[in-house]
Amino acid sequence: MLDTIDYLPPENIFLTDPTRRKDLPFFDIAVQAGFPNPADNFIRQRLNLQDLCVLHPDNTYFVKASGESMIGDYIFPGSMLVVDSTRPIETGMVIVIWVNEGWCVKRYIDKSPMIMLESSNEKYAPMYLHPDRDQVAVLGEVTYIISKPPRYARPR
Repeated sequence: MLDTIDYLPPENIFLTDPTRRKDLPFFDIAVQAGFPNPADNFIRQRLNLQDLCVLHPDNTYFVKASGESMIGDYIFPGSMLVVDSTRPIETGMVIVIWVNEGWCVKRYIDKSPMIMLESSNEKYAPMYLHPDRDQVAVLGEVTYIISKPPRYARPR
């Protein structure tokens, strides 16, 4: 079990820029894992990712993940996290938080008067914090995760 924190480098945190939106085609079809249907190739409308993922543009950040402590929640090194700082933090949320020395992404568990930050990778031990003694500041809740699909490796 690892008890180290995989901190997020500060240069991985970006405030969203609502002026740089670009609409992308939205295919209004269900994508099957089997054979494609050639009759279903039409575009319903154009959308942009900020309209889909950013509810509060002035209070939303994009954060590039690092480390492997949250891979059980599909947060991989290089995943882009959409972080909303307007939502009140509750037990069970995945959040970006400053802990003593740097930013990290963890699942928040209220253990009043303590805080437990839990990783979704069982190799990492949970962190127990005392708000009176530890330096903590919440950036916000992770509301969306944008990741590349995993590389294919055919089993042999």
